[in-house]
Amino acid sequence: MSLESVFGTAKNSKKRSIGLKLTVLARQLRLNFDQSVKLKGLTRAKWTLIAAVARNPGCTQRTIAQALEVSEITVGRLIDRLCEEGYLKRTENPSDRRAYRLYLAAGAQPVLDKLDEVAKSHEAEIFAGFDSEDLEKLDELLEAIARNLSAARSQREAAK
Repeated sequence: MSLESVFGTAKNSKKRSIGLKLTVLARQLRLNFDQSVKLKGLTRAKWTLIAAVARNPGCTQRTIAQALEVSEITVGRLIDRLCEEGYLKRTENPSDRRAYRLYLAAGAQPVLDKLDEVAKSHEAEIFAGFDSEDLEKLDELLEAIARNLSAARSQREAAK
């Protein structure tokens, strides 16, 4: 079943149709990736937290909770478990004694290697038939959408 058959374009505007497609595609991308990663023995909770720390070494629990859109308590429990399992390590934060900085421990590298393997496979599937110009244009368009969303969110927050 194609996205066109689900959403159509006759009844809805082209903008609405594209917005709905982006929503469905984002969900499909996430589900497909999660299924592949699960086959490698990784839970979503574990790999997303490890990946977030890999992208932001030295971040705090609060920063990670915000990035993953979960509560600090939820992410704190997972951080505790991942530290015990040798994936993450905490260090004291010299600027705030109440907060700790998070870093990857040696045990995280195999997880990152598995994630990289799955990501490369998905990229090959998702972007089959795209040339570098297609990818560049798509990247530009998605960046423009991201800027528009950010500006709209800022306006809503300012209006509160």
